[in-house]
Amino acid sequence: MVFSSDGGGGRVVLFYRYFLPGGGVGDETLRFFRQHSMHYLEEMLKHQQSLCEKHGGMKGRILISSEGINGTLSCQDENDLDSYINEMEGFDLVETLSTKNDTGDVPPDAGRGRLFRGIDWKKSSWNEGAEPFPDLKVQIVKEIVSTGGSVDVADIPKDMGKEISAAEFHELLSKAPKHDGEAKGKDIVLIDVRNTFECAVGRFIHPSFDPDTTQARTVESRADSTVQSASRMQGWINPNTVTFGAFDSTFCERYSDQLKDKKVLMYCTGGIRCVKASAMLKQRGVEDVSHLSGGIHRYVEQYGAEGFWKGKLFVFDQRVALAAGGGEENDVVGRCIECQVPYDDISGSNLCTVCRDLVLICPKCKKSHHEIHCERHQHLKSYYFTFLERFTMEELQSQHSELQVIHDTCLPARKHKNARRTLRKQLDKLQLRIEELKSGSAEVDRNPKRRCRTCFESEDICDGLCWGFWRTKQTPWNAGEKIEPILGVKVGARVHPGSNWLEVRYGSRYKTNPRLPKIANVEDERVARRELKTGTVVEVKSWASGGDENDCVVVAWDKDSRKVCTPQQEKNENDLPKQAEIYRWGVVARNGQRLYDVVPDSAE
Repeated sequence: MVFSSDGGGGRVVLFYRYFLPGGGVGDETLRFFRQHSMHYLEEMLKHQQSLCEKHGGMKGRILISSEGINGTLSCQDENDLDSYINEMEGFDLVETLSTKNDTGDVPPDAGRGRLFRGIDWKKSSWNEGAEPFPDLKVQIVKEIVSTGGSVDVADIPKDMGKEISAAEFHELLSKAPKHDGEAKGKDIVLIDVRNTFECAVGRFIHPSFDPDTTQARTVESRADSTVQSASRMQGWINPNTVTFGAFDSTFCERYSDQLKDKKVLMYCTGGIRCVKASAMLKQRGVEDVSHLSGGIHRYVEQYGAEGFWKGKLFVFDQRVALAAGGGEENDVVGRCIECQVPYDDISGSNLCTVCRDLVLICPKCKKSHHEIHCERHQHLKSYYFTFLERFTMEELQSQHSELQVIHDTCLPARKHKNARRTLRKQLDKLQLRIEELKSGSAEVDRNPKRRCRTCFESEDICDGLCWGFWRTKQTPWNAGEKIEPILGVKVGARVHPGSNWLEVRYGSRYKTNPRLPKIANVEDERVARRELKTGTVVEVKSWASGGDENDCVVVAWDKDSRKVCTPQQEKNENDLPKQAEIYRWGVVARNGQRLYDVVPDSAE
């Protein structure tokens, strides 16, 4: 095992399986399972929860769907991990769940439902005090790795690329010719299927691909960029995606024709994304496509620091990124987006202000930039900002003019609809701010506090680590001071927007709501907040997803009785299920105060 810990801690296992015919799975059983998938998935969810609790209270994330399972689990005792794996290997759809389908029938070939037999279980470790997951979450989803429906699991057997071992992958790279125009045979194209921020801290680097210029082979995705020439479609390529769901539409659709005469090699963390990514390319006519079985994880296990993998492996848990065992400490692949010094400390507090993608930026450069722009949005770094309070009216008007030009050149409009929509929203925001300055209802603050791009709070309230698996309890600056006790709350409590309600995150606040009376005093303000919206607490949990205090509530808001709707709109709204949303309930900010996005009706 290469991704090892320094001692103590525990073990982690990464696994996935697409439910395909073959091995211990019968065709009829699989067809039967998909016909009654909701019934079986609900039973499977309960089974996973029970299994994880049984074996040492395992924590982690498991996604299950009619197309397969995708999970990462952690525990302290390897015996518990092995016991879980053994039970999964012996799982049978009907025998293990002890249930027939929702109509009382069983598959014609019952006993051939070994859905998890032969999974590639990839193990790693975590250090004491750095547990990867705070709790266990098992979810039923549409896809175990989201593509927006681009690839149907039924098409994988015929469309998937060739799966090759770490040894085969290594040999192909070892024999890859330099791209000097004299090599015979097909050019090898090495495609990193992961997201851009993952590529930034670690990747395969081959002598044929100049390490100093590999970043130049990042695929452009700006609206005003031109399609790369076929001669550049070689070497290592970063498709420059923020999410894997965009791989087909932003990369395959655009570059598949240029890849048809190439030998394509793909890789990702554990192999799950490559299965679908290779199918996407093959469906578009790219024939010679292979992908690394077991992903980077299996390759580094076999070759360690002696192989072509360099840098860190990003993982989607609180370990963040893992260095391959035996690697040099100065083996840093990442670069600061601004000064280009070697830097690979990836943090949830460093986000692109346009797309919220993770960005590598060194502490020195961060101090001199109020907001950060990723590589894809460097062309907007002088014109696009989330927080506008520090700009004068003339500066805002200049930004508006420049963004309008960029918006108008994003053609054809349908192809660039997402970019145009983002720019249009920013243009409207700029115009509103300009009007506020003109009317005197707003003032310029030339030296504002830095603010979190996710929750919009100032840096004395939030350190930027308030989302996803980064969401851990923030240490107050005055940690020695006593923190006031949290208000009690129970499921069923009636609530309305509180004093920490942020209109930029949650929608119009009472002060900007034209339907409400003018605010005259504190009591009017409280009444106005109740008038804005009211709802019911349906769950109480930890904002830090498993922390030691219930400081977060899930609220289902009442229907807005003041909203004027047509009969059809009224029907459509009634047909939609109530959407529950998460809000802070006494979260401790960095300055020691408790933040309440909502408060009980009885509190004021």
